[in-house]
Amino acid sequence: CSRDIAVLHCNKSTALYNLNKWREAVFSAYQSLHWDPEYVKAYYRAGHSLIMLSDSSEAISMFHKGLILLNASADRTQVADFVAAIFISINDERVFPRTFPPAHDYIFSARFDALIWQAVIERLAQKGKWRSCLLLLSKKKELPTNLRVNQLSLKNLFETSELYGHGKKMQEVAELVKWLISIGAKVETIGVYLLHAVIRLCIK
Repeated sequence: CSRDIAVLHCNKSTALYNLNKWREAVFSAYQSLHWDPEYVKAYYRAGHSLIMLSDSSEAISMFHKGLILLNASADRTQVADFVAAIFISINDERVFPRTFPPAHDYIFSARFDALIWQAVIERLAQKGKWRSCLLLLSKKKELPTNLRVNQLSLKNLFETSELYGHGKKMQEVAELVKWLISIGAKVETIGVYLLHAVIRLCIK
């Protein structure tokens, strides 16, 4: 009975989120967790609503708790959703919230397999969360050696001006592109631009 009520509140949270009523969506997600603290989907709904309210610290806390509950789950898609959500939460932050280091440490101590990391990186790229990808680049030695991202498109990266700059920042973007191509991203996904051939030559 408690799980059924939790599901109803979580569904209500989803509906409110889709109506851009994020504060009410958070409240409904919390009500869901009141009835069933182990209902993982409610943590996910609460977290994304909190992102929309610019409360990245609490959002990360929600995603972290949900990820711990998933623990050794065989559902790679759900695990990848939670890991990606944690990195999405900090993508636009200049200073990491206090809840991020524990979540970060948990993620890398869990030793997720290559398929989970593939889904995480492809989700981040699809949403244009390249700063989070730069963070993962700095941790590439801790990622699975058989990691491949064959479905990742680089087009958005080359259109994201916020990452471009001079000196070190531009070098980081170049290193990110080289890394993503080295693990399976296709050069052709950059798109057909006037300087496309030059870009491909430079990357090679």
